[in-house]
Amino acid sequence: MSHPWESYQAVYVHIPFCVHKCAYCDFASYQIYNDHIMNDCARRLVEEISACTPALPVSPRATVYFGGGTPSVLPLDDLAAIVSALKERGFWQQPAEATLEANPGTVDLERLRFYRFLGFDRLSLGIQSFQQSELASMGRIHTAEQAEEAIALARQAGFRRISGDLIYGYPGQTVESVRDSLERLLQTGVDHVSVYGLTVEEGTLLAKQIREGQLALPSEEETGAMYDLLMEELPKAGYQRYEISNFARPGQESRHNQVYWHYDPYLAFGPAACGFDGKKRETNPRNLMAYLRGEAPEQEELTPTERREELVFMNLRTAKGLSLEEFRLRTGEDFFHIYKEGFAHCQNRGWITREGDRIRLTEQGMRYGNLAFEEFL
Repeated sequence: MSHPWESYQAVYVHIPFCVHKCAYCDFASYQIYNDHIMNDCARRLVEEISACTPALPVSPRATVYFGGGTPSVLPLDDLAAIVSALKERGFWQQPAEATLEANPGTVDLERLRFYRFLGFDRLSLGIQSFQQSELASMGRIHTAEQAEEAIALARQAGFRRISGDLIYGYPGQTVESVRDSLERLLQTGVDHVSVYGLTVEEGTLLAKQIREGQLALPSEEETGAMYDLLMEELPKAGYQRYEISNFARPGQESRHNQVYWHYDPYLAFGPAACGFDGKKRETNPRNLMAYLRGEAPEQEELTPTERREELVFMNLRTAKGLSLEEFRLRTGEDFFHIYKEGFAHCQNRGWITREGDRIRLTEQGMRYGNLAFEEFL
């Protein structure tokens, strides 16, 4: 019987366009709302998909995920052409899940119904906050009311699986504003919630604003209180934490993202898209013009040590943690022979625990995940 890490379990498509670049965003995205350039990118994506010869079999149940950028700004004909190319190549067969990211300010009922017609069955909405002042500071183009309306319209269009993102630790946020945003999100009845602590990335508008004193981050104590609030209230509302930043009602976990955390192979298409075949990563040019010219992707062959380390910390991001038997099967090594000392250090700090065949981070370990992961590098 084959293992999931012996075939591609997911397909990612990167759509790099946005109506407006958010202040905190470091992703490969462009503030271009021009049909001509989007048409060119879609044609290039179709060419890339059609010419792809996968190194491994593609699972018939491979998940599909269109991320960005803002995939929901793409003209519908272009989106349909990309989906058709995936289906023709056998990369979109009977996906366990097909997700489209969307900005609440870019969707209406007609578009949402068309996404369902194409086969998307999960919608991931970048909401971030329900406070208008915070949305304006972030550079988001939607209002709180548009976010609520987008969720209602998605339900009307036939989406039964909807995820909403929230950011905490942003300049101007308070514990009470985060509480209000969370309550308003939960009132919409979404099935999945992603909560991200702000990371200030160099080169972003936000980094410049903070450096020049225009904005100030909340204190560590305030950000910690925001974190504690989210970790307490989401489980109370019936959302189980299944990964460091992700909560879901039972059965509503993101199947696509679990492919990444399980360290299984995945195909990727589009500018800056990064695919993984289990041994090497292949990353397309980040520069849009370089991608449109068809410049070759960058290849990164991972050493056995790098693969082993990534296998450990990706699995430890999840509530299920790492299977010791699977680690042995995938690496040919005994976990404790290599990581006895690192495990002991984490265990002494209350960050990690062992339960039979599995090791996993505790709640405290998830809070200090990056420090815990360093013990296995």
